[in-house]
Amino acid sequence: MPDGVPQPADIHTVIFDFDGVFTDNHVLVDGDGREWVRCSRADGLGIDMLRDAIEGGELTAEVFILSTEANPVVSARASKLQLDCYQGVDDKLSFVADRLKLRFPNVADPLKGVVFLGNDVNDLPLLNQVGWSIAPSDAHPDVRSVVGEVFEERGGEAFVRRFVERMLGKD
Repeated sequence: MPDGVPQPADIHTVIFDFDGVFTDNHVLVDGDGREWVRCSRADGLGIDMLRDAIEGGELTAEVFILSTEANPVVSARASKLQLDCYQGVDDKLSFVADRLKLRFPNVADPLKGVVFLGNDVNDLPLLNQVGWSIAPSDAHPDVRSVVGEVFEERGGEAFVRRFVERMLGKD
């Protein structure tokens, strides 16, 4: 697996886990059972930069959130960020592999064109197979030990924006 951050021309898919990537991996639960998470507005601006790069032709990649948990808070944030979101996916590797087989039926290993940002052990199977894997500094130790790049930013603290800026050479 390559170390570092890919160049836009090297990738066709950017995938973000949600909890621990867009959030600080904490959840608040009120008395009615509603969940609240903390996200960074800086990450939202990073997604705007990513969208601008796609619209400007600098990046030609599918971008989406992939979450094991199905939760309205994930849907709400994805909607706000104008990102596609797939939730309740227990086997992220199979989901992505099946999706890529449809998009790239004649490519022997389409996972090599994927960058995945994840933080916990449920992300390991996909992190171990993609072309580029990136984690925040507060990721699980098993994740930090296998990814190609660990950023100093923590999840939910401009980690996503830092990735976008580095990938687009704006850091």
